[in-house]
Amino acid sequence: MPQPAAPLALSTVLAHAYRFLWQNRQDFLAYAFLPVVLVAAVKTLTLWASGEWQLVFEPAPAPQNQADATAQILELTPADLVNLVVTLATYVMFAVAWHRKFLIGNEGNTVGAALRWSNRHWRFLARFILLLLIVIVASTVLSFPLSAIGAGNPAIAPFAILAVLTLVGLLYGRLLLIVPAAATDTPLGLKDSIDRTKGRSWLMLGVAVMPPLPAMLVMLLVSFLLANLFIPLFGASVSLLLVMTLIQQAIVFAGIAAGVTALSIVHRELSGTRPAGTA
Repeated sequence: MPQPAAPLALSTVLAHAYRFLWQNRQDFLAYAFLPVVLVAAVKTLTLWASGEWQLVFEPAPAPQNQADATAQILELTPADLVNLVVTLATYVMFAVAWHRKFLIGNEGNTVGAALRWSNRHWRFLARFILLLLIVIVASTVLSFPLSAIGAGNPAIAPFAILAVLTLVGLLYGRLLLIVPAAATDTPLGLKDSIDRTKGRSWLMLGVAVMPPLPAMLVMLLVSFLLANLFIPLFGASVSLLLVMTLIQQAIVFAGIAAGVTALSIVHRELSGTRPAGTA
């Protein structure tokens, strides 16, 4: 049983995460290069092959009703499935390598060796999928009673949705420690994660949600500039789509790196092997 760690502040965790990412920005670029290129290339290629690449440069028509909106969300084409598989695989490759970069340090491996798929990545992927399944089940279970309450009083329906999202987010955060544990081959189950995060539910929710927010804001700004500067200047083309996707994915992986680092910090502090507050 690890010794209790000193209190952790979300602001401290976030500051350490962003500082670590900045101090190791060259390593980030090296680790993220292949995942970014793979995701961008596959996304651009599938859009080109399907003939839908021009739709990226055109505003999507608004759905006529709620049923049409739901159908659009649930509709998965073969291209969507290919992109999903590649995105998930590259996320696992990068996340495992970056967790180990923070928690273990330089292992003397090349970038290729750090990203190479192994049994560790399968275990990481299995735990990640387990977390997603738990979130889906919890959301479904909680939505029934809260939907009934909202149906009786439509005015409180938004609060019911917010309540479901908050409760599921708190549960998700409490279970998150199994992810960095899988990346470092550390035996840690769901109950262990819940035990270690006792009294830190809101911290874990913050760690799950907050780190990528600056990257999301940058993404909005960059998307605005691309739409209002690059497209009018160069015109719509597959090559421009590839460049835009590369830029966007680089920002996405920066947000992922911040989240992975923040989670690694909490995992390290709550393991009792390092003094709290160090980075």
